[in-house]
Amino acid sequence: MAVVTYHPVASVDFGDFTTAFNHAYRDYYVQIFMTTESFRALMDRDDLSLESSVVAVCDDRIVGMGLLGVRAATGWIGGLGVIPDYRRQGIGRQMMHYLLDCARDQDLAQVKLEVIEVNEKAHALYRQLGFVDMRYLHYFTRDPAPISDLSHVYQIERHNPAALLGYFTAFHPVANPWQRDYPSLSKLAPHMRGWAVLDHDRNGDHDRVLGYALGWTDHHQIRISDIATHPNSQQALVGQALLTHLHRLYPDAHSLSINVAADDPVHAAYQALGYTTHLRQIEMSLTL
Repeated sequence: MAVVTYHPVASVDFGDFTTAFNHAYRDYYVQIFMTTESFRALMDRDDLSLESSVVAVCDDRIVGMGLLGVRAATGWIGGLGVIPDYRRQGIGRQMMHYLLDCARDQDLAQVKLEVIEVNEKAHALYRQLGFVDMRYLHYFTRDPAPISDLSHVYQIERHNPAALLGYFTAFHPVANPWQRDYPSLSKLAPHMRGWAVLDHDRNGDHDRVLGYALGWTDHHQIRISDIATHPNSQQALVGQALLTHLHRLYPDAHSLSINVAADDPVHAAYQALGYTTHLRQIEMSLTL
């Protein structure tokens, strides 16, 4: 059998790396296709490190890859893939050891990842390496359907996404997963739209923000990146009002929201609006 060697992603041509990534993920559970431009943007947004991420190389060909993001003392494995002809040879396991060694070399305290629930082999590998299950993350979708009007309950207005992210920490007592955490959303803010739920204060001086939604919308698709609500508000109802507003603006749009944590206070709002779980991921963590 040919020898497989392991190297930093920074040491290979990024175009070749992108091509190999698409090959490895062409039969994945959800459709993934990256261009070099979109991949570089993703790596910047999610703080993925070219130096700490790994490629597996055999006969001068990239046959596998694993991505490691770093924020403060926490790491995140944002993708582990092997092209079909080289699977079941232990390459994934070796890449995981490589990534965890990189995490230890940087004195990280914790490494997180997500695995699709039905990907039992990958889930078993991560558990063998010491990762433990933390919670479920839901990939929610919704087809166009009639919806009740909640506009009489709350005032909802377009708002600057960067300004709304000023409420992120206070409105997220339950942490968002990596790709929906503040560092990722702040880099996406210039490209997103934002909506705020407003509550006029008793003195009539200003409007208090009770919640917000961030994402992309058009008449074909609503893609929600974050919904957050004031901890002292009726959180599920505020979330429902935001979703209702978007669906009434775009009644023919299909909608999705990825990696909504099962313990997120607005989880129930998605269910109340008829969202269904397309798939679930398991968020896992390893203490180093």
